[in-house]
Amino acid sequence: AEASGATAAASAPATNVTTSAPDHIRDCADFRAIMPAYLAGELSPARALLLEDHTQECIPCRKGLKAARTGERVAATRAARPARAAQWKPSPVFRWAMAASVAVVAVLGGAVMFKKFMPGTQALAATIESVDGAVYSVTEAGQELLSPGALIKAGARIRTAKDSHAMLRLADGSLLESRERSEFSVSDSGRDTTVKLERGDVLVEAAKRTVGRLYVQTPDSTVEVKGTIFAVGSGTKGSRVSVVEGEVHVDSRGQKKVLHPGDQATNGVGIERIPVQQDIAWSRNAAKYVNMVNDLTRLRQDLNQRVARPGVRYSSRFLDLAPENTVVYAALPNLAESLAESHRIMQERIKQNPALAEWVGGGAKREGRGAGLDGSVVERVREFGAQLGDEIVVAGGMDASGEPSSVVVFGELKDAASFRPFVEKQIAELGGGDKKAPIKFVDDPLTAAVETTNNAQAAASSKGAKSAPAPRREEIYVWVQDGLFAASPKIESLRAVATTKANAATNRFVGSPFHARISEVYKEGAGLIVAADLEKITAQIVAKQGSNPADASKIEGFRQLGLLSMKYFVIEQKEVKAKTQSRAVLSFSEPRRGVASWLAAPGPMGALEFVSPNANVAAAFVVKEPALLVDDLLGFLETVEPNLRKQLRDLEAQQGFNVREDFARPLGGEFAFAVDGPVLPTPSWKMILEVYDQNRLQGTLERVVERLNGWAALQGKGGLQWQNTNEGGRAFYSLKSVDFGLEVHYMYENGYLVAGPSRALLLNTLKSRDAQLTLLTSQRFRSALPEDGNVNFSAIVYHDLAPLLKPLAESAAGMAQNLPEEQRKAISGFAADTPPTLAYAYAQGDRITLAATTEGGPFGLSPASLLGMPNSFAIQHILMDGMSGKSAQPAGGGGRTVEGRIQKEIERAREAEAKAEAEKAGQRR
Repeated sequence: AEASGATAAASAPATNVTTSAPDHIRDCADFRAIMPAYLAGELSPARALLLEDHTQECIPCRKGLKAARTGERVAATRAARPARAAQWKPSPVFRWAMAASVAVVAVLGGAVMFKKFMPGTQALAATIESVDGAVYSVTEAGQELLSPGALIKAGARIRTAKDSHAMLRLADGSLLESRERSEFSVSDSGRDTTVKLERGDVLVEAAKRTVGRLYVQTPDSTVEVKGTIFAVGSGTKGSRVSVVEGEVHVDSRGQKKVLHPGDQATNGVGIERIPVQQDIAWSRNAAKYVNMVNDLTRLRQDLNQRVARPGVRYSSRFLDLAPENTVVYAALPNLAESLAESHRIMQERIKQNPALAEWVGGGAKREGRGAGLDGSVVERVREFGAQLGDEIVVAGGMDASGEPSSVVVFGELKDAASFRPFVEKQIAELGGGDKKAPIKFVDDPLTAAVETTNNAQAAASSKGAKSAPAPRREEIYVWVQDGLFAASPKIESLRAVATTKANAATNRFVGSPFHARISEVYKEGAGLIVAADLEKITAQIVAKQGSNPADASKIEGFRQLGLLSMKYFVIEQKEVKAKTQSRAVLSFSEPRRGVASWLAAPGPMGALEFVSPNANVAAAFVVKEPALLVDDLLGFLETVEPNLRKQLRDLEAQQGFNVREDFARPLGGEFAFAVDGPVLPTPSWKMILEVYDQNRLQGTLERVVERLNGWAALQGKGGLQWQNTNEGGRAFYSLKSVDFGLEVHYMYENGYLVAGPSRALLLNTLKSRDAQLTLLTSQRFRSALPEDGNVNFSAIVYHDLAPLLKPLAESAAGMAQNLPEEQRKAISGFAADTPPTLAYAYAQGDRITLAATTEGGPFGLSPASLLGMPNSFAIQHILMDGMSGKSAQPAGGGGRTVEGRIQKEIERAREAEAKAEAEKAGQRR
């Protein structure tokens, strides 16, 4: 229509014409005919909307309307005439099909156009549920005061006045809460809903959507959600997003982040992060959200105290049965009974607590899951787990070409005779009575005959079949014997297991070093195990590389990094004394080299003497000589850029300093960082470096600053300013940016450089150290130390949120004055119940050990962790998605099914193609 109407629109006369208005608007010529009536204000509202919408999309008609309004004349362009098609006479059947198709399209298109353009049918975006103060609809003509029940059209600008507050129900069912002095608009495309926040704050309880997403847009960020509770603020300096429940995706100028409950993202200059509780304190439902966190925390504690935890295992019947080509071995305890008991207690607490029941119900609705379905899934898992023993093992192999081969699953049965009938019953119930189940039991793998697709086709051909049958579905073969079961998608794997079971001496895996490494884990007591034979995997990767120089350079780079000497990677997790102990061990076939050698053997950490007992976060590590780190790094980079060392020498000669000798060599092997003190208004960070040559390091810093100031002067900038003062016999240095107002203060003390944002923080650090009030003497820090045979660490990461949460909890309790005294006390005591967490590393000889001891943690084996407490009941989601054929993704992630993800990719491809075509069309015009 655009092409064909170009001439007509462009040649429209400059003044009004008396062309009669058409009865029906079909093309650009009809739109041209109604332009004079539109300019004279005589056109009906419906046709005026049609014309305005059309001229926004059709460039020739838009030019024609402009010419009619201004009296200009636009040069006509001749539309290309399509080539004449060959004569073809459609059949009657084809004509009837075309007529039906046209009728369907006309009806659907008419319905859409009527809804979009007819008076009084413009899409409604929201309804005002309640108002406290004054809320206005802002238009070019002025402001209209709104009251509860008012209907908000798509695109209308809504503004809350000073000391005012409003609650709106969006068309998709989401609840939007608006703070005072906020302005926003809402649009609904039928698939997506977008809240455009110009300024102020909103808090959204997003409804569960079957299609599309809910977006909140600020001038600098876009927030994407689906079934989530979150707050967004937009102000003069930038924006802030805080998450109460669910998952939120934030895109800020191309920088994408994923936020979870308690997380926060800011965008702008000088915007500090604040506690989520503080960010939503303005909300009418702030007390409810605080109560929600409190109830879930107490439920988590109740679960961990009342539900038995899985024990450790000191041997396994399945390790010797693993295939000889096994490179990945995973073993996990049977957690079905713990999960079922945790679910029972959770339901018990929900019945006793209306607020918790309301939240769980709301979360289930937002995520499309009801309590009844959750209970049925958990019960089905409990029944299946009751059939099995204490351990389930998965062994994955690799063939001679380096490709993954078959996977075998092992398990012990409590009642082997009832296992097959139970599984067949479950398959029938889940599959709706489908007799062609994907699970096939075999009595003897060594003699079992398996029909392949080729055999089936040959049989069909011998019977004179006209067409080959459909390919056979993938099956899982299950073999049960002597109280054990083995399952695999390949019958050959079960045959190897049967051969090994009959004669263990035939399995070469039993005598392998990888088998011996896994046996060590069992001897120490095993919980969850994941082990990988990196030596075999790496060897196959190297063997696959070609002989060209690029491949050789890549392999040499891996060797410089020390990656080619990796041997085994073993992850363990088990419950020890009511705590989850997690450990990962990376071992090497030779002494560590490259990056793997940077972490030094465990040693004392004097840098922690400058960290106080009230630190929220502290990290410290010891490394080998920093100058050797520079050598390793340059050696690796030279495999990527051979001329790098020469370029670096030229730069050093030009600037007058040497990176290795002037920066790295004066440093010792200790480094530490901490958040130690008030977080607001400026975070009290500290950085501590061990220094061997203070004078050389200080001279290097001064030369670098001098060079930087020279560059700044050339750009017309103020650069950096030094200040050196003495107090109490100690020298304090400060470095301030004239252009940005940032400053760093530091001092040298007892062989360490201690830096922070203010001199006051450094003085307090010295006082605490002199009084021996340090992190090393803190009882909370020492309570988190592991009970093992090591005296020192190679690295630690410690966090204790109690000092940070205590004032926030007290503030939250003050906001919740309408709660009972018992609940207010529980909120106030929330910080005290938050234990510190310590993760640590040991670098010893040919291995690096990473470990942590926590009370559950996000992936722990505690009963509360199994349910995903306190946030999302994660295990239930995984089980439910797995049994329904969906992928296990958190709520709000989108694209749950494989088909959904494929469809999403198709839509993206179509959008990209349409965009490219539009750009080409624009270039042609």
